[in-house]
Amino acid sequence: MSSNYKCYLPFLLIFLTGTAVAQQGIRGKVVDSTDQVGLQGANLRLLSMKDSLIELRASAEGGQFQLKQVPPGNYRLQVNFLGYKTTNLRIQVSADGPPEPLTITLLPAYRALEEVAVIAAPPAAVLKGDTTEFDAAAFSTEPYADADALIMQIPGVEIDEDGQVKAQGEDVQRIIVDGKEFFSTDPRIALKTLPADIISKIQIIDEQSEQAQFSGFDDGQRRKVINIVTRPDRKKGYFGRASGGYGASERYNTGGNVNIFDGDRRLTVFAISNNINQSDFSMASIAGGAHEGGRNNRGGRNRNNPAGAGSGRGINTTNSVSTNFNDEWLNERLDFNANYSFNSTDNETNSFTNREYLIGANANQFNTQNQASGSVNYSHRANMRIRFDIDSNQRVDFRPNLSFQQNNRNSISSNNTALHNSEPVNASVRNNSNENSNFNLNGSLDYRMRLGKPGRTVSLSANGSVNSSEGFAHTHSLNEFFRGDQVNRIDTVSNQSYTDGYRNGITGRIAYTEPLGENSRMQTNYSLRNTASYSNRETFEFLAETGQLGELDRLLSNEFRNDYTYHSGGLAYQVGVRDSFRFEIGLDFQDARINNNRTFPEVVNTGSHFRSYLPSAEFSYHFTRDNTLNFSYRTATNPPAIGQLQDVINNQNPLSIRTGNPNLKQEYGHRFNIRFNSVRRESGSNFSANVNAEFSNNRIVNSTYIASADTLIGADVMLGAGGQFVRPENINGYYSIRANTTYGTPIKPWKINVNLSTNLYHNHDIGLVNNAETFTNSYGINQRIGVNSRFGPNFIVALRYTGNYSIVQNNSDAASSYNYYNQVIRNDVAYTFWKGIRIASSLHYTYNRGLAAGYNQHFTLWNASIGKKLFRKEEAEITLSAYDLLNKNTDINRSFNERYIQDTQNNALQRYFILSFTYNLRHFGGGSAIPARRRGSF
Repeated sequence: MSSNYKCYLPFLLIFLTGTAVAQQGIRGKVVDSTDQVGLQGANLRLLSMKDSLIELRASAEGGQFQLKQVPPGNYRLQVNFLGYKTTNLRIQVSADGPPEPLTITLLPAYRALEEVAVIAAPPAAVLKGDTTEFDAAAFSTEPYADADALIMQIPGVEIDEDGQVKAQGEDVQRIIVDGKEFFSTDPRIALKTLPADIISKIQIIDEQSEQAQFSGFDDGQRRKVINIVTRPDRKKGYFGRASGGYGASERYNTGGNVNIFDGDRRLTVFAISNNINQSDFSMASIAGGAHEGGRNNRGGRNRNNPAGAGSGRGINTTNSVSTNFNDEWLNERLDFNANYSFNSTDNETNSFTNREYLIGANANQFNTQNQASGSVNYSHRANMRIRFDIDSNQRVDFRPNLSFQQNNRNSISSNNTALHNSEPVNASVRNNSNENSNFNLNGSLDYRMRLGKPGRTVSLSANGSVNSSEGFAHTHSLNEFFRGDQVNRIDTVSNQSYTDGYRNGITGRIAYTEPLGENSRMQTNYSLRNTASYSNRETFEFLAETGQLGELDRLLSNEFRNDYTYHSGGLAYQVGVRDSFRFEIGLDFQDARINNNRTFPEVVNTGSHFRSYLPSAEFSYHFTRDNTLNFSYRTATNPPAIGQLQDVINNQNPLSIRTGNPNLKQEYGHRFNIRFNSVRRESGSNFSANVNAEFSNNRIVNSTYIASADTLIGADVMLGAGGQFVRPENINGYYSIRANTTYGTPIKPWKINVNLSTNLYHNHDIGLVNNAETFTNSYGINQRIGVNSRFGPNFIVALRYTGNYSIVQNNSDAASSYNYYNQVIRNDVAYTFWKGIRIASSLHYTYNRGLAAGYNQHFTLWNASIGKKLFRKEEAEITLSAYDLLNKNTDINRSFNERYIQDTQNNALQRYFILSFTYNLRHFGGGSAIPARRRGSF
């Protein structure tokens, strides 16, 4: 280290020391009154004099404890331990130095022999502002169950077949543990890594933005988060699972996870390898009796239904490793979190597709496609968060992210297009191969400071990104075009293209908040954004005479640059009374410019200038502490991507030729939301209702020209009869309305939990077909019913029903209505009896109606297993599992937009058997632990 840096070290140490004394620590130990033995695992709650929770801790080995970073003031310390009387102490913390170490003596809770104690059970659910909290003890799971087995029983929470989590009708963006980041890039891994037996509370949070949390000015930005609160006696130790299985048809599944918890320092490693279409790790999911059984192989999903998740495609071989690390330093002022994941997926898919094109005044066309494809995908992702509290008034937050992805894909397909009377229009056999790689580096740096007066803050943030991509594509196709029943023309397309591009951007923002009175405040902000994008495509045709590459095809090649810049500023006013109401109104003004520069094949410069007013409003009202209503209105702009702007012809699919449009405008959207939440504390019943509406001006949609005869669209590019030429355009009129309600409640006499969810939607999709406006109105309802048993950990029963009904109407074919109905009934049973024998069964019945001929299939999928728990603590199990015993699994789905209705059937994983061994590791505190057999409270 140079002397120049050394001279600054004393000043740095003085600075760090000075900031560290702004807050003090409280330490001591908890002991038994009789023999003065330290009590490990005692619960300590530090409360303000108004009973607000400041910190929650558990005493460590020997009864030692330390509460860090406590601001000066008066507090109440509440200490309780099972079998002892609760103790309350008053503590004063001064700025001069920490209080003397405490010795807290607990008295045994004696009672007379004839005395009867009546203990009120804690409420099963509590609504605290934006947080709904559930007591984990109110739900039943098997020993060694994963966290998702518990969370899916929470009223208002759903986990679909792909592992996606919804809470109160909204997608869960991330899972956190004790308020800390935990596999923030993938909530599914978080739920499969944590065991249910370490959970104390489940909190569903409508999380505010970081800016709002720091400044106290609620900007209305929300994301749904689940916080898992761990038991105090499970915060130190190591635990995990390892498993491996092999079976018929060379099917295998292996993997594991390990967690090392030491207070705030936590390390987790997760790994899987399988060829049974699993993206997470759970041997139970293939054995039956778990909600994920046969994940990624369920058929009958309506992918346009907002309530349904799409099934996975084909057969996947997956290898994945993920790690997460958390720690705190400098008296908890420096919070560090890091994630890394590697994933490789080898996919094989065979699909059959029936698509009906809606062509307005012309006769509709029917296209059938048979495609076989294989792909290999590799990805690396790393991200971290470093949050440093300089002192109680200043915070720095740094979040860098890095990713690299490579994908290689080969496909061969045959297509046939005909009219309703089976008269052929065109036919094609196409072979495509693609290689693509993408590198992305981005990050954010935020500095926030309180300026003495409560509510007066200033925040500065900067976001930067660097993205680069490369691609290679080879296309060879033989295309036939018909006139009547006879072939009119045969066309061959054979070319090779190379693409490369980059995208760099930076955004800066400054915000200032100022209190205007006891219950009101204002915020002003200014933002600047600049994004530069570049894309180059070079296409070479193969020469028919020699089979070698010819010269650069100027018509199919293009070099293009786009620059997008905006300045935005605004003011917002907010008034509210805590736990009563809050009202906010704001207005931003945005000045945006788009500059396009095409340098090849000819130099062309175009540009657009937009001035937009962006109003916003929000109202929140608390009827009671357990019933809240929220309304919000937001506006936003969305600029076109470079791929939509670049006007280069892409004829990789000669029957659907695409290009960009450099004259596109940015979209302007209005979004409305109404949300109501209600919780009954005593029973844990929860009800929520959401209505979301979106309206767009200058919506970027596809303009499709469908040729009735051979049409020249470029100097040497012919669009054959029935072929499509697709170009993006701006159009007004798009809107979408979605509503959902969720209700969950325990029925104590029957010992079950019930979850009900109803979803309604209406989409008005718009587009252009042959220069005429076309639109599709789609309506749908999704009903889900879930019943989970609370009989106890040895007998778990679950019954679920999902029904989807959709109606699609297109203005070009008003006489036709495309109605589709799908339902899935599922029953899961797991029973453990005599000496640890466990049997499990998972039955799925799927019914489809309203699809194209040959796609209305009904089938039953049955998974089952039998296993034996091993060793004294039953921490191991050997299991024989059977997947799809009836060999009936099918993957069918429907999709639609303003141009077509499409039904697709993909190959699906079918019957196999697998023998597996699983070992669960538990070691907490001073010794190993047998997980509690979680029982619901009745």
